[in-house]
Amino acid sequence: MGAASYEKLPSLPGTLPGPRTLRPRRLPALLITALALAATLFYALLSLAPCMVGRRCYHGYSSRFSFDADEAAAQNHDGDGDNDGHHRPYSRWMSRIPDAVNLTSLSIPGTHDTMTYALTADERLQCQNANLSTQLHAGLRYFDIRARLEADELRIYHADGYTGYTFTDVLLAMFNFLDENPSEALVMRLKEEGKPIGDANTISFEEAFNSYRLSNPDTSPGAKRHLALYDREGPIPTLGALRSRIFLLQNFKSEYDTPYGLAWDGDQMVLEDLWIIPDIYHLADKWTAIRDALEDAATSPDDNSRLHLAHTSASVGVLPIEAAAGPRNRSVVGMNDMTGQWLHDVFPETGQGSRTGVVIFDFPGKKLIDAVLRWNEPLER
Repeated sequence: MGAASYEKLPSLPGTLPGPRTLRPRRLPALLITALALAATLFYALLSLAPCMVGRRCYHGYSSRFSFDADEAAAQNHDGDGDNDGHHRPYSRWMSRIPDAVNLTSLSIPGTHDTMTYALTADERLQCQNANLSTQLHAGLRYFDIRARLEADELRIYHADGYTGYTFTDVLLAMFNFLDENPSEALVMRLKEEGKPIGDANTISFEEAFNSYRLSNPDTSPGAKRHLALYDREGPIPTLGALRSRIFLLQNFKSEYDTPYGLAWDGDQMVLEDLWIIPDIYHLADKWTAIRDALEDAATSPDDNSRLHLAHTSASVGVLPIEAAAGPRNRSVVGMNDMTGQWLHDVFPETGQGSRTGVVIFDFPGKKLIDAVLRWNEPLER
């Protein structure tokens, strides 16, 4: 069979136009689009800039004094130095302070709603981004533990939000840390966060607490070694009496008013807790309360009569992370940066006898922990 032949198609003038050339009037539109894309990229990079120049970022929030407690936890050798040139083993910073120093004379960093680090889906409830082990190894020594009775056990809640952890988880982490670092003392607020949940409870909150202390096979051995009860008749203990122990701040009712620890907001406590803030622009009121509390702790007689506690946390009209780090647009400075800078600036003016008391944070970072711990240097041996 011969090669196939193809007839040439006749041309159809006017039906198939030739290639179109780009009309000059479309160039401005393309230029505008390109400029818009470039501007978008520029502002995206600009939003990341704070994280590249000394600020720490988390979920779009940035702060010089927040979010990187894990860096302190990872730095636990005497040869490691902080940004001020000091050398601090965060896991055992209390080892440098003499036994005779009173707990009330110390400057202690801590966390508010300690166990909320897994509540990442709800910014109203999440107050921490570092887990309990990291907090312990980062030098934090005050812990806010809020429990509700459910099925005869204490489960850790923030308001109605279950954190996924139980009091057993809290105690075992603390016991393990103290076994490894016997020079340290921990302060734990135990709060009954709300009414018992469900119909499966056969005991009270107090009875559940005592079961962890006395009969629970997982926790009672450690409780006998590490849980320090305080009857409120004697003076608030010294650091030496509390080494390898957990000092309880009792924020739950007990039958016959049985004391287990220092009474929350009682006569032996000076408490700052202005936590209801209507909006970010009223954070100035919160800062005034924090500053006044820190100044009071620093200037009050160091006579071991009362324990000073200052909360830097706030919520309701602001998110906890906004109060700590400031809003995403950085229109207001957060309480962590305000507090950290104040502690840094005021420290050189103070001498032995000054202290911050317990300073309680949301989302604390390494520089913030350092800023508190530095106030203990006049006490170090």
